[in-house]
Amino acid sequence: MSDASRTKLEAEKVTPYLASLFILLSSATLFDGFDSAMLSFAAPDVRATLGISRDEWGMVSGLTRMGVMVSFLFLLSADRFGRRSIMMITICGFAIANGLTAFVTTKEGFIVAQFFARIFLTAEYALAVIMIGEEYPARLRGRAIAILTSLSTVGVMLMAKVQPHVLIGEGEEGGWLYTLGSQLVVYGQDLMGLGHDSESWRALYALGAVPLILVIGLRFTVRETRRFEASESERNADRSTKVTWREHWQNARLPWTERYRSRTAIVALLWNCAHIVTAPSVVYWVIFAREDLGLTTSQVGDIVFWGYGGGVAGHFVAGWLIDSIGRKRTCAGFYVLAAISIFWLYHHPSVFGQYFWMVATVFCFGAAMTATHVYASELFPTEIRATGYGWTTNFLGRVTEVLTPMAIGALLIPLQGDIPTAIAVVAVGPILGAILVLRYAPETRGLTLEEVQERLDQASSPAVPKANP
Repeated sequence: MSDASRTKLEAEKVTPYLASLFILLSSATLFDGFDSAMLSFAAPDVRATLGISRDEWGMVSGLTRMGVMVSFLFLLSADRFGRRSIMMITICGFAIANGLTAFVTTKEGFIVAQFFARIFLTAEYALAVIMIGEEYPARLRGRAIAILTSLSTVGVMLMAKVQPHVLIGEGEEGGWLYTLGSQLVVYGQDLMGLGHDSESWRALYALGAVPLILVIGLRFTVRETRRFEASESERNADRSTKVTWREHWQNARLPWTERYRSRTAIVALLWNCAHIVTAPSVVYWVIFAREDLGLTTSQVGDIVFWGYGGGVAGHFVAGWLIDSIGRKRTCAGFYVLAAISIFWLYHHPSVFGQYFWMVATVFCFGAAMTATHVYASELFPTEIRATGYGWTTNFLGRVTEVLTPMAIGALLIPLQGDIPTAIAVVAVGPILGAILVLRYAPETRGLTLEEVQERLDQASSPAVPKANP
């Protein structure tokens, strides 16, 4: 690519369009946190309604999280059909799947509904990160992605404040929010010919789908990214016909060719080192807090709200450090601190300890995962960026996110339900991640996406010809 073409693709400043793009795409990360927190907060009530035991909950959670891995198929398609068109599909799919969760009557139905919800939402989240990475100036790319991913934490905070007003106990009187959610559930049950069920968690899921109606309309103002359009034009100029599906799936294997294999492996390993702890902790913390520590839904909500409120600063601190001292040191340092924090969150049973270590845990994991998101969005060229991100972040990088909750559920049987001991076993994961970062991850601070590719190609094998996807 010529210097003139590169200058045209690289934004010099944040224009009004880029600002509006960021606001619109931020809904993807906001709802990711909102939906994940919804599953955690509603866990005790869903288990009671659908007859799911504590050790079975790990299996249920793991099966729903398989949708995260399947979402990588949408990322493969984004390199063929464009980021914007696939984004529209994922928005509609998530709104439908998450709303239908309010009307399931069996644990199998719950698994299926949340499986599809995770497919669409995870793909939407990944596309948001990719689009911001492709559109924002190099000097601001790390901070922009950091702020974008921080909104997932804000989504958790919103859910923490909403859930005590909806997840009310038997015999308690709910407010207007609970009434609205319940009315939506009753209306839907009548429409589907189902019997009425007043379980409060159903109202929570019904309310969670409402704001997405507004977002669908707003998203139609988003344009395709300049880098994808330029890459598509360049590829079409070399072909007399459109890409066939056979060629499309051949392109899907490019991240595993010699040129990109090491990049694919390091990012996938980093995600697994993080998810081996974050997945079971998200699945089991509310159960641990309410059933083992005896905290109320209001106390749990307050701990999560203030914990995530203080912890959200981790994303901003990471964004600043990423662009100042670099990706490697920022990522490795916070991986180690995250392992320490998550251990003490489950081993300091006082209310004060829960507040303090929740803040520390969210702060450190938020910073570590922000740095990993930046790596995942930088290390592949535009023509296979979504494909590489899909392989590393949405598929292979999620193996421990799916399997660890199941393993923890199985481990709870011989441990007689001892959640803290089970979490301690997997807390070593992020420390291994820190070692991998320092040993194998590249440093990309201050480089444009095109410069990143040139440097990585030179470091791996200057003689290898450029792949023709």
